[in-house]
Amino acid sequence: MTSSERRSKKIIIASVYITILVSIIFIIVLIFLPRQPIVVIDSPNIQPIQIVRFGEIQVDSLNSDFWVELNNPNDEFGASNLGYTFIFKNSQGQEEFKTGRTFILPGDKKRYVLMLNLDSRYELIDFKLNQEVSWTKLSRSNLPELVIRNVNLGISSKAGNYFTAFGILTNSSTVNLKNIQVIAILTDDSDNILGVNETLIRDVLTSESRDFEMIWKSEISNTSTSNTTIYAQSNVLNDSELLLQLQRSPVFDE
Repeated sequence: MTSSERRSKKIIIASVYITILVSIIFIIVLIFLPRQPIVVIDSPNIQPIQIVRFGEIQVDSLNSDFWVELNNPNDEFGASNLGYTFIFKNSQGQEEFKTGRTFILPGDKKRYVLMLNLDSRYELIDFKLNQEVSWTKLSRSNLPELVIRNVNLGISSKAGNYFTAFGILTNSSTVNLKNIQVIAILTDDSDNILGVNETLIRDVLTSESRDFEMIWKSEISNTSTSNTTIYAQSNVLNDSELLLQLQRSPVFDE
């Protein structure tokens, strides 16, 4: 074999290895890197987030839980950083404001915002969302797939004889998630909310399952698994919430 033939053979072998390596990298990117959302400034098709209802649940003589139900009528647009304000009246009749931030995914018809264990002398009189909302476009195929199963309710001696909800969460998404918010809403047969609770599960890999537990120290009655809903969401509109990022790609305005 001449030196020219040997050189040609080495080039062919190197080309094959490079092709295989590029193909492997491309497949990994397709599997693990979600399509980047597009930040939208204005669009005539976007409808405002709706405040459906809000209320208070007396926990004990000193504390109350407050809740708000939101509805996002937009199937393709969500908000990754949504500011809100709870407006209370205190025992002196004066208004007090408590602010926070949350997110709402595209097509999220029931998104709950909770404020737990607040002084029961507060009376919730209104709830407002910030007018300036940064909308993000994201395909429904890229929404997180979070499965809740094996939910059990009841008094738990292990948890100090308090009313407890146990369950298993599975991350069936194609990405690892840094934070998964799990919210429990307990209702009666007339859809009146009797109890709310939440927990945060961190660093959940794709296909991984985790147990969760939520405890109520107040008495819960007239509820069962059939009228208990567990919601699990993760803010995939914000790429910093993804546990694994193969590369950093800036979002851009549409």
